[in-house]
Amino acid sequence: MASVINSAPKVTVFLCFLSCFSHFLSSPKWVLAQSSPVFACNVENNPTLGQFGFCNTSLETAARVADLVKRLTLEEKIGFLVNSASSVSRLGIPKYEWWSEALHGVSYVGPGTHFNSIVPGATSFPQVILTAASFNASLFEAIGKVVSTEARAMYNVGLAGLTFWSPNVNIFRDPRWGRGQETPGEDPLLSSKYASAYVRGLQQGDDGSPDRLKVAACCKHYTAYDLDNWKGVDRLHFNAVVTKQDMDDTFQPPFKSCVIDGNVASVMCSFNQVNGKPTCADPDLLSGIVRGEWKLNGYIVSDCDSVDVFYNSQHYTKTPEEAAAKAILAGLDLNCGSFLGQHTEAAVKGGLVDESAVDKAVSNNFATLMRLGFFDGNPSKAIYGKLGPKDVCTSEHKRWLGKPPGKGSCYLRIAKDPYLCLPLPSKPWQ
Repeated sequence: MASVINSAPKVTVFLCFLSCFSHFLSSPKWVLAQSSPVFACNVENNPTLGQFGFCNTSLETAARVADLVKRLTLEEKIGFLVNSASSVSRLGIPKYEWWSEALHGVSYVGPGTHFNSIVPGATSFPQVILTAASFNASLFEAIGKVVSTEARAMYNVGLAGLTFWSPNVNIFRDPRWGRGQETPGEDPLLSSKYASAYVRGLQQGDDGSPDRLKVAACCKHYTAYDLDNWKGVDRLHFNAVVTKQDMDDTFQPPFKSCVIDGNVASVMCSFNQVNGKPTCADPDLLSGIVRGEWKLNGYIVSDCDSVDVFYNSQHYTKTPEEAAAKAILAGLDLNCGSFLGQHTEAAVKGGLVDESAVDKAVSNNFATLMRLGFFDGNPSKAIYGKLGPKDVCTSEHKRWLGKPPGKGSCYLRIAKDPYLCLPLPSKPWQ
């Protein structure tokens, strides 16, 4: 008979060096010098900002958000509906890039993260589908903690943001889908366990406060999304026809676990339609389920250019203004892309959506940033303020690199009869 044996490869310094060096070589984005983190309410440099309620850390988050939103013009609010958020210099608010990635380590994918000679790369764990095969929830969470520590360290030197659009918890049923390695696999239960544990690792802070975030995670791509191109149908034109039972049993559980068990700060809606409606324009999926039924405490973001896709590719609306209005009214808070930035003002002035709906969307975005400490002034004086390049790819983090392959891999060992199992012997087949 064949026996299944866990193989635990020895972790070496070289493994982490290779991880960092590969990032160093392949990153297309470089910053030449160490810089400072991006943050609002810099009272040290501008004491007049101290008069604003949104800079007052003694107030509740809701009160701070309300104070900020009432001070903004419609044009300024719209600037916070897109991933490359605009600055409002008169209020001491800098530009902010929402898009950073951390599927299995802080990644240079997305404009929010950079590497340089100070931080040439971050600890890169194995692909998620291997890690998930360990069925070890404590490992999932521990990896998330390593990643969030390195993310904060990079943020402190101006090389990363605080909002990471990870994990990918789509159900991986067909190996022809090119992004399956990003996911925990085909099983809804395992995917749910992975989702909540990794999110907790990323988000839970060292201060124990449930309302504060170390970094903000995002579960994607919601929902019934696992196709790139098949028989002439690509991901931009795909309509997933799904029964309620399959939605409830297969596609929704990982996202439900993200929100309810992991308290994730964000959910990303996908390119595709579900039963004839684009996910990013479906009020039942967004406002009804994610925010209403599951009680999301955070923001809902579109996959990149999804709003543009359901207008230009799927022709779901007749005008771009109608598309912008439908997305916001459905419950979308942030657009990865420029579509809402270009068409929301006309949608408001044309009576397709009320400005109060825009207020609601940007309020969800601002609340997330406030939970991250973005509006608390200089982060060097905060709980993670001492983290820096020395905390990226550390000896402790290197030791974790071998655990996913050690716990998630197996091989077959031949017993007495070499013809019973793999590997195939060479002589009989010559």
